[in-house]
Amino acid sequence: MRNGFILSCARAVLAVLFFLPLLSSAAVNNGEQDGVLRFYLVRHGQTLSNIKEMTIGGGGNAELTRKGRYDASSLGLGLSEVPFIAAYSSTLGRAYQTANLILRGRDMNVVQIDDLKDISWGDAEGGRIHDLTAQFGHSGDDFPYYFGQYNDPDFVSPVHAGNMAAFSQRFEGALLKIAQQHQGKSGNILVAAHSSMAFYLQKYRADKPLSGLDNTSVSVLELRNGKFSLTDFNNSTWLQSGYEREKALPPLEIVVVVNPLTHLKQIGVMEGTSDSDFSPAGHKANQDMAVQLHQTPFIAAWSSELNRAVKTAEALMLPQGITTVKDKRLNELFLGAWEAEKITTINKSPAAGNLFTPGKVIDFVPEREGERGQVAAARIDEMLSELGYQYEFSKGRLAVFTHPLVLDAFLTKRIPSYVHPQWNGAYSVTLTYKNETFRVMDVKTF
Repeated sequence: MRNGFILSCARAVLAVLFFLPLLSSAAVNNGEQDGVLRFYLVRHGQTLSNIKEMTIGGGGNAELTRKGRYDASSLGLGLSEVPFIAAYSSTLGRAYQTANLILRGRDMNVVQIDDLKDISWGDAEGGRIHDLTAQFGHSGDDFPYYFGQYNDPDFVSPVHAGNMAAFSQRFEGALLKIAQQHQGKSGNILVAAHSSMAFYLQKYRADKPLSGLDNTSVSVLELRNGKFSLTDFNNSTWLQSGYEREKALPPLEIVVVVNPLTHLKQIGVMEGTSDSDFSPAGHKANQDMAVQLHQTPFIAAWSSELNRAVKTAEALMLPQGITTVKDKRLNELFLGAWEAEKITTINKSPAAGNLFTPGKVIDFVPEREGERGQVAAARIDEMLSELGYQYEFSKGRLAVFTHPLVLDAFLTKRIPSYVHPQWNGAYSVTLTYKNETFRVMDVKTF
């Protein structure tokens, strides 16, 4: 009896030891299943095709409008307190651009997935909604007529558009693949896609009529223990919150500095991309600017590749411990045959007024080889707009060192209402940037 009891105990111990690994494994698996992923599904910002009521789906792309870009950036501010662990978008540019605008200021890449693409309009791709109404007697907004239902895989579209049920299966498959990439984790995932997400989401709100999604609206789909549930649908309060935050932000300040007097300029020679050292007056102007701007803190600086801009940047930025980045888009207008020509000789040409009259440089057309004023304006506009976009939500000022002709062309292009006087020597123009708009805040001469 005693031996039998001991044998039974031994077997029990062995059984426990045998099942411990299985219990441990089950606990790990349950831990992975307990990870909750929340997909923030965002429809892209307004596009040109949206304005024109075009039927553009998965077979094409349309650029975001200025409002579309503004809304996407504002939505990013509205979602700024939502910590994302990853971001995805469809492979169509309007969704990818929207995701990147939302994530401005975050160190996060957007992964593009083809299965997140919009549903195709088939033969109607690229048409107009009112054309469909005239042809079929059903508005282009009558989605069941053209795409079927989310639970009808056998539907055949009259325009050979995508099947809503097939699209829904494709879209859910993409979300599940994303979830596999983050298995066992909990967190929020940004997904930027298209209005057709509403077709897939209809299965979670089958008791309600099929509804579309507004541009830059947010729908939240939660994945818990392998099951999806819709917790928010077509929500625009995030965007409204972003609007309020954007309005409260001060504009970015960009101080654009034009180099002082050089030797060539002093003796009456046109520089353009030609270069020379500073005159004594030019050296003194650099010193004066360094003193006056010493109390103005900067967070970063850029200059043209020309020596006179680089030297001015060094004189002003090195005392603040800032290394200046060179960019050729800030170079002076290339004058071609007029490079290093006497100004008195250039003045004899009918085209000379385009160089010496404020607001006219943008109309400059070289007599022979050289750079058009419109081209110069476009390149510096590209450069300053990139800086504005990158630093718009940053605290601090930027410094940019460039030259008088190319700056004149830029001001005429972007702020045509601003009329500036004929400046000589060194000066600075403080620009403000907000929502893709430049304004002149202040001008100083040295």
